[in-house]
Amino acid sequence: MPVLMIATYNEDGTVDVMNAAWGTMLERDYVILNLSEYHKTVQNIKNKKAFTVSIADAKHVVEADYFGIVSANNTKNKFEKSGLTATKSDIINAPIIHEVPICIECEFVQYQGGEYGCELLVKS
Repeated sequence: MPVLMIATYNEDGTVDVMNAAWGTMLERDYVILNLSEYHKTVQNIKNKKAFTVSIADAKHVVEADYFGIVSANNTKNKFEKSGLTATKSDIINAPIIHEVPICIECEFVQYQGGEYGCELLVKS
């Protein structure tokens, strides 16, 4: 399973990235993620209505691991500390990470809370 890096903007405009283990294509233009609601990234997605899904490559396994270990709820400037760089998408209000080879730009569609976390249905 590839490492999915979910990137959003925080309220102050800084970049936030987390790893997601549970995510897949639902239909041709839809992605579904199952994330714990306590993640700052989930709150950012609900507030900004957009995010990107990038797939880490072998060259960036250390950075991807960092995003999975460190919480933005506890660490300021988490993205900057990773050493990666990003720019704003021309299509949506979300960051594109330069160093990784694949990025899917997504618009938030629906939120579903559940016993095992929340599901985010997004149009890609």
